Parts: sequence; C-alpha cells; structure tokens
Amino acid sequence: MTQRVLLFSNDTIFNSIINDLLSDSETFCLQVVENFQLNKDNLKLIEGDIPIFFVSNDTSLDRFQDFLSKKSFKSTFIVFNSSKEDLSKENTKILSFQIPFNLNQLSQALQNILVQKEDIEYHDIKFKKLFLNMTGKTIGDSKANTKLTDKESKILWHLVKEKGLSVSQSFLLNKVWGYKDDIETKTLTTHIYTIRKKLNNFNNSFSIENSEDGYCVKFKSN
Repeated sequence: MTQRVLLFSNDTIFNSIINDLLSDSETFCLQVVENFQLNKDNLKLIEGDIPIFFVSNDTSLDRFQDFLSKKSFKSTFIVFNSSKEDLSKENTKILSFQIPFNLNQLSQALQNILVQKEDIEYHDIKFKKLFLNMTGKTIGDSKANTKLTDKESKILWHLVKEKGLSVSQSFLLNKVWGYKDDIETKTLTTHIYTIRKKLNNFNNSFSIENSEDGYCVKFKSN
C-alpha cells in the first residue's frame, strides 16, 4: 500500500525532478495531472492523497483551493511558488515552497504530512464478529476483550482496514513510528508476533499472514 501524491503541474522539468525523487519510494506513488483546468472535474481525491500544486501563469492558487474545497479536501497540501511570498500565512493547510527548493526539505515535508494524518484517521472498526476499539485500545467480541498497546492497535487497524490486501513493512513503520531512524524492522516483527498471540483468544476468527513485502489479514470463512 502506498500514499498517492498528486502533482498538478504543466512544467516538464519540475515534474521530472519530483518523479526522480519519488520513483524508488515504497511509500509514495506519484500521479501527474497536467492541464488542471481541463481535468479537474473528472478527478477524484481519495483519503490520504497528498496534492502538490505548481503555481504558474495559467494556473492560479485560488482556483486550486476552490477545487479542493468542492472536493471536501481538508488536509495539508504543498504549493510551489516562484515568488518570495509565504503562502502558508494565508492558509495554514498550505506547505509553501519557493523555487528553487531543497529536495531534502520536500522529502521531509511529505513524511511529516503522513505523521500528521495519524491524528485524524484512527477510528473504531467492526469486522466480522470482532470490534477494534481505538479509544480503549482493545479488541474483542461479545464474550471478551483483549487489551492492546497503542502501537499494536495502530498496526492492527491498518491491516484490518485493508481487508486482506498486503500492507508493506515500510508503510507500517511510517504510520506507526513515523520513520524514526532508530526503529528497525525487527521491532515491527516483534509487535506482529505479540498481536498474533493475542488473537488466539478469538478462536482464529482471522489471522495475520506474511506477504511478499509485509503483512495482510486473512479472515476465517463462515
């Protein structure tokens, strides 16, 4: 699972720079949208998208913000501007970059946006006969509840939310730990092991399986 970065730009050189930055990323998937005015009505924004907008002579920021508003998009987005004006002063949801810009700063900004999303995305989930309580950090059924740690509940939330699709280790490390330099893959492996033991309390209603690059949940057929 990757995070989609929507790049709204007609500048081929700028697009190539962003593509080179994200081409090898396991976390971000770049989609370039050219001719914004022509394509904006047919474009769908999905949960978790990170828009990047390149302000040019033929594409105004006001029109882009109006587009986001009509799509009910309320998260942070990135704007590149050739002027020295700090656009973030006008809208706190804007991360403003001046051209020329530092690639490392952009990369860090993308990571920070992912971490910020943690505060708004976790909610209780009911699946099969189980209930994942993100407030109380428990998983349970009609008979019993099992306590989870904060990290365990977030890992399980991401896995269950994907309904059997694979979730990469890098994505989980990013979402749960925020890509801290001192976090290793074995830390995630240990948490998965502990979660699996706790799930044994529910008669194998579902299990966490290894996938090619991470993990997925497998639900027991009724």
